[in-house]
Amino acid sequence: MIKRAAKELLRSSCRKLGVELKRKEMTRIFDLTKGDCVNPIEAVYASSGNSCLVKVPLDRIVTFNYSAFSLGINGKHPFVRTLKAYEENSQLTAKASPLRWFYDLYQPATASELMDIPRPSYSAFLDLPPLASLPLSSWLSPEKYCEYIKSIYQREDTEQGVKLDEFIGGSQFGPIEPRKLFIEYRRLTHLYDSIKSRGYKPQTGEWMTGTAWIDEKDWVVMVSTGQHRIACLAALGHESAVVRLQPKKAPGGLMLKSFSRHFPSVVNGFHTEEEALAIFDRIISKKSPRVASDWIDYCINHLSLPCVEK
Repeated sequence: MIKRAAKELLRSSCRKLGVELKRKEMTRIFDLTKGDCVNPIEAVYASSGNSCLVKVPLDRIVTFNYSAFSLGINGKHPFVRTLKAYEENSQLTAKASPLRWFYDLYQPATASELMDIPRPSYSAFLDLPPLASLPLSSWLSPEKYCEYIKSIYQREDTEQGVKLDEFIGGSQFGPIEPRKLFIEYRRLTHLYDSIKSRGYKPQTGEWMTGTAWIDEKDWVVMVSTGQHRIACLAALGHESAVVRLQPKKAPGGLMLKSFSRHFPSVVNGFHTEEEALAIFDRIISKKSPRVASDWIDYCINHLSLPCVEK
């Protein structure tokens, strides 16, 4: 009783000073590569309400949201392909890089194309731009999500030292303006050089983040923040990475197939449950949308590394 009263007195005194006391979270990394946990669900339960950090094999990771690119060094991931080419030729220019060809060849025209839903129940997806491809976990409307994601890309450009008053393209598909290609190429290669020379040692608050997509025993982790970092780690030969699961995107950071009818985009009528299940199955299978076929063909026919999964 006395101990509890003392704690409350301390909190009250701190509040008057404008200081908020918070209990320090335990930081434990649950290793999903060695049987520490066999499923992200176990890791979330074991974290006891604290932030859940999971060490994930790279072959269990998907990136670029609806594009669902995996990270095999001989695969179709544009960042990894670009970094492997840069590794072979440090004088490689942005215009001559695989990244340029990726943005030229992978240009979904609509949200419907990017989501790979030819006849969407929400017919506006046939006309909305690909940036309006609403995640299954989002409570926003497609239009508001489009504006939100544009603001994220513009903020990232500003963080790279390029302050612009207009949107010049995203990083996950084309078309983009030429200056965006240079921003992305410089960001990617500079980060690669930094990690290669100094190693990768994320501090608290700087972990890559994502959500775990789970269908019974089958699961993948979709990276949200850290798209460039995870590609650098893959290109440098890392076999695993630590990701913080995001409870803000889904309960516990978990997207469970068995709960598909409760996904926000389904509840709000932007996807049917059947569409959500088709999207879920494609992503967990690491299968890119059909509109990516020109880029994938280019990987097979023109790049030195064969386009096969690791």
